[in-house]
Amino acid sequence: MPTDVAPSGEPLAAEAVAEAVRRIWAEVLEVEVESIDIHHSDFFELGGYSLLALQSIGRLLAEYGIDEVASVELEGALLNRLFEDATPMAQAQCLVAGGAAPGGDAGP
Repeated sequence: MPTDVAPSGEPLAAEAVAEAVRRIWAEVLEVEVESIDIHHSDFFELGGYSLLALQSIGRLLAEYGIDEVASVELEGALLNRLFEDATPMAQAQCLVAGGAAPGGDAGP
């Protein structure tokens, strides 16, 4: 197996970002980190709603040092993805694909 792939088959960058999403969700939703599964937990089933979604996305973008200009586009993409697939891994994959996290197409 290539070294850039985690045991789950996901790229390492996505796994690491998913862990950051998991931690941020736990803080925003006021739940235990351990109660969130990066592949299966649903933000909205955990008690999230649109304003908390924006808060968690803002924290994630800030954590990865995304500047204001780039964050506008990524924020919209992350919010759309959250409504399509509300898992930490989906958020991580979106951020990595947007080039904002390690392993992405066009880093900061």
